Amino acid sequence: MTTDKTMEPVVKTLANGVRLLAIPLAHVQSASVGVFLRVGSRDETPASNGISHVLEHMAFKGTTTRSVQEINLDAERLGADVNAFTSKDTTGYFMTGLGRHADRFLEMTADIVLNSTFPPAELQRELQVIRQEAIESLEDPQEGSSELLDRAIWGEHPMGMPVIGTVENIERFTRDDLVAHVASHYVADKTIVVAAGNLDVEAFLAQGERLFAGTLRAGGTPAPLAAPRYVGGAMGQRFSQVSQVFVNIAYPLAPADAGQMLEQRWRLAASVAAILFGGGMSSPFTDTIRERLGLAYSAESTSEHGDTWFNFLVHAVTTPDKLEELMAATGDLLREQAVRIDPVHLERAKNQLAVSRVRSAERTYATMERAVEELFVHGTVTAPADTIAMIESIKQEEVRAVFERMLRHPPALAITGKAATTKAARTLAATLSGAAAR
Repeated sequence: MTTDKTMEPVVKTLANGVRLLAIPLAHVQSASVGVFLRVGSRDETPASNGISHVLEHMAFKGTTTRSVQEINLDAERLGADVNAFTSKDTTGYFMTGLGRHADRFLEMTADIVLNSTFPPAELQRELQVIRQEAIESLEDPQEGSSELLDRAIWGEHPMGMPVIGTVENIERFTRDDLVAHVASHYVADKTIVVAAGNLDVEAFLAQGERLFAGTLRAGGTPAPLAAPRYVGGAMGQRFSQVSQVFVNIAYPLAPADAGQMLEQRWRLAASVAAILFGGGMSSPFTDTIRERLGLAYSAESTSEHGDTWFNFLVHAVTTPDKLEELMAATGDLLREQAVRIDPVHLERAKNQLAVSRVRSAERTYATMERAVEELFVHGTVTAPADTIAMIESIKQEEVRAVFERMLRHPPALAITGKAATTKAARTLAATLSGAAAR
């Protein structure tokens, strides 16, 4: 195992385009190992929406050498956690356990990604499970508000489609559909094989090359992605069984040249802006909406981003009679940030972001996931110390400019719950825009 705490992340690109990424963390005894592919629901069509998520589930249902039971037992015998996820732009398969088992984790994860057989009987059972998951999501007003917001942000673009897909699609997917999706998207150029933790870097790189150099086709270098067009609509959906309204608001944070990969300093300034506004009980949004005005119990702002997109999100849960006042107060507070950034809140936000990055760097999975995203977006991995230094150097004017730029756009708004309709959402969006523009 490595003992050099000063070692930097190591990136090696294989001849076919697969990138190997090793992040040695000598101060821990564990390791996380994963295979991440740059494919998600944004790569789907209305007819195929949900197939990336189904494929992620089915990868664990049997390979050419192991049954679903053996896949589960092999990991659990080592005490390892094994999981996967699908997002708008990424599918990830990963394991976490003791560092001395990193080679076995990579062997097992590679088997899942490269050798899955998608048994028809397992597929029919799993589609019923995923169908229930989709129905549960449709009947949840909070989840519904998040999915409705995607449609309000992106409109008919694939980014506006739910990751889980539609019930109709889920019910009709076949094994042939999965095989075709793998052939199209599980290609070398979209793949990063990664490990973070207490591991032998050279051994990992050698094993990664042995497993992936000849097993994934090159597929050609992916063309640069154009940024999806921000729509900024307003949508609502009534859920009569609840008494509250779930509110989600979004503004685009991408700069004017968003057709290119977003520059790291802008991303950090935008992250600071989201934390400054509603990240924590002392933040202007949370303090005003909850403590001073009593308009909501839940009130916060965050950011959400990918390679060519970055959105500022505001979330609150309130009652129908408080909605208009909530919107007006939110617009006023946003406008205040576009005029002047309080230096105390800037200090708070920068420190909160720095601490979150430091804590992430102390966890193997979080370190691995963040490094993979940086490599996908920027083509490089920034050392944590350099990221912290950049956060600490962000100025008031940079954060103020984030608010100023985003408020040039109409808000995307989604409301679900009691008395929530698209007509009401449009009226509330106008209230929000009017307050922000005053």
